Amino acid sequence: MLHTASITFREVDSPSAWRIDVVVDGIVCGHIDRAGGTYRYFEDFEGAHNEVIWSFADLDLERLEARIRATVTTELRPDRPSAVSA
Repeated sequence: MLHTASITFREVDSPSAWRIDVVVDGIVCGHIDRAGGTYRYFEDFEGAHNEVIWSFADLDLERLEARIRATVTTELRPDRPSAVSA
């Protein structure tokens, strides 16, 4: 069953690295970081080797956030309260 996701962006104040948590329906599902002037979005890592499930990149943070909002949906599954799909 698919439904419209509640998506928020939460800046994390960390001395080691700047990032924004992407929160879908109250669960952190990914992160935006910055490298070389580019903002990158990564869905949370999974598996034994912490593979990146999928990612986006953009030079403009607001445009990247809009792209995430436009493509993220949540699917209710018994094994994971919130899943991200594009």
